[in-house]
Amino acid sequence: MKFDYRPDVDGLRAIAVIAVILFHFGVPGFPGGFVGVDIFLVISGYLITRLLTAEGSELSLVEFYGRRVRRILPAMMVMMGVSLAAGWFFLLPGDYASLGRSAAFSAAGLGNYYFLWNTGYFDREAALLPLLHLWSLGVEEQFYLVWPALLMAASRMSRGGRSSSVVVICLVALISFSIALHLVAVDPKQAFYGPFSRAWELALGGLVVFMPAVGRRGISEAFGLVGFCLIVASTVWLSSSQPFPGAYALLPVAGAVLLIWPRSQTILGAALSSWPLRMTGKVSYSLYLWHWPILVFFRHYAGGSTPTAGEASVLIATTWLAAYLSWRVVEEPARHLRFLPLRTIAAGAVAASVVGFGGNAIFEAGGIASRIPKEGAAMRSLDVMWDWQCPQLVRIDELGSTFCAFGAPWDKARHRGILWGDSHAEHMAPLLDVVGQREDTSFFLYRACPAALGKAVHRNNPEEPAYKESCASSRKAAVALLARRSDIDIVVLASAWTNLANNDLVADDGRHADKVRLVREGLQSLVEEISTPERRIGIIGQVPGPGLDLTSCAALRESKILRRCSTDMDSEGILRAWSPMVIALGSLAAGNGVFFVDPLQGMCPNRHCATYVNGEFIYRDGSHIRRNLKPETDAAVARMMGLYPALATGDTQSRLSTAASD
Repeated sequence: MKFDYRPDVDGLRAIAVIAVILFHFGVPGFPGGFVGVDIFLVISGYLITRLLTAEGSELSLVEFYGRRVRRILPAMMVMMGVSLAAGWFFLLPGDYASLGRSAAFSAAGLGNYYFLWNTGYFDREAALLPLLHLWSLGVEEQFYLVWPALLMAASRMSRGGRSSSVVVICLVALISFSIALHLVAVDPKQAFYGPFSRAWELALGGLVVFMPAVGRRGISEAFGLVGFCLIVASTVWLSSSQPFPGAYALLPVAGAVLLIWPRSQTILGAALSSWPLRMTGKVSYSLYLWHWPILVFFRHYAGGSTPTAGEASVLIATTWLAAYLSWRVVEEPARHLRFLPLRTIAAGAVAASVVGFGGNAIFEAGGIASRIPKEGAAMRSLDVMWDWQCPQLVRIDELGSTFCAFGAPWDKARHRGILWGDSHAEHMAPLLDVVGQREDTSFFLYRACPAALGKAVHRNNPEEPAYKESCASSRKAAVALLARRSDIDIVVLASAWTNLANNDLVADDGRHADKVRLVREGLQSLVEEISTPERRIGIIGQVPGPGLDLTSCAALRESKILRRCSTDMDSEGILRAWSPMVIALGSLAAGNGVFFVDPLQGMCPNRHCATYVNGEFIYRDGSHIRRNLKPETDAAVARMMGLYPALATGDTQSRLSTAASD
């Protein structure tokens, strides 16, 4: 059964995809452009429910899924196939393997779960994953599996009436929205990618189908204007730092509902139905499919940097061309195919299987590392660059767990210490290993929150709602350990101090003071609490990091993989940004008998920060040192930082520590 075409809905599609593209390309003024995805979900819920209910008693699930296959899979499979081919020329093996795996999941309709499980602190930046945008299609496809059956069951309950369908839709929306509110508070990542926290957006779109049309012109105009204003407000007021899709998602969703709600012809409806918006809406699916991989592959080519205004204009024009060709050559012909539904579904399954198995083969082959010369093999993936064989494991009963120990053997070492901090303590472990072996000192790695947090100062972290409590707990446990273990006579604190000061730090008494000062105060309170006459306490400043990921440039200097970038970092910018924290930590050390190691002094001689040491590129990403460096390179980096004199034992230690602090 056919139903009336609504050109204004295509216009709304255009608004949604334009918002997403402007947001992804970093156009100023659209920090909330990501809500375009939520508008798409509302539109999909409306159109799918309209299709299902229009069929009435003649509803055929096979026909429904046949239509979905023709609508979604052809353009999506072509885009994924092209992306897999492009990855051969643009991506390092680790990134190429990740692309292959994400293609396999996305081809199976599970892209959202892949990105839920495989985007995190130590993974490739999510903005550099070519198929990341397919998470939303995964949510839709999972919705399609359940929604028809629910509507059919509701229709049979009311014997063809609509009341049961409305009740079911309202229940789904209410339950899903409650789940979204809960997950946003306890697990924001799950809330963002999960279908259960997004279903309410599709359900509200479906509910519009059952709403009575608004007949009065004045009310119709008001509804349209309010809906449009809500969407505009969402794109300019919301930002990715706010919890989403919780209560904030009501703004774009309500706006989309008001604009879709059937009503008499309005001025805004006529504007949305205009040819430019209507045509953009028709190609919106292909625009959404192609804009992201085009942007991401360019960023890989440019060494991770974002495009300039001129480059963004060219990329957006390229996106439009690719989308139009996709719509004209793939989408439209596929939609008008007259295969039997079962044959359509079978053909779609075969196409998805080919792409999925192809992607998985790339993953199983490790991203085809043979493309990379031997010189770059040690930098072929993030995991490889972070790999470091822990020399020994020790049981720390007071902490109730086993930890990695390094340096001299723990049981025989003359001195024992704790290396306490975040991932910037982890990347110091191989360096302290070589220093500790020479100084007969053993360390264990206490991977926790930065030591400045947990008592006097805390960090508001929307992505981890329990972060404050976790930091307080880890700090309390470490302080209790040091109070009981006098044999642990050295404490080394290492974290991304400057990065920490750029976060939302708050004193526990509510003061929002200068962030550098708060970091200093947090460390000051800890030093006072754990100091003893026999224990040395040291702080290692943040290692200068390039900010951008230069590793792929270093790995591919000798290869044929496409790159336009340099392995040099902005030394002057780093020295300016790091200076306030260096001064603060240096003054803290000087006034409290603490030794301070400033890596900038040795790693940035003559105001030029080194990226190569002993012939090896030393960075894993924009801020971490590789942990798979050769031992002689670890020793050279430790020497450059000044770790040897700072951790020296014996009568000269105090004098050397004071010199390092100065």
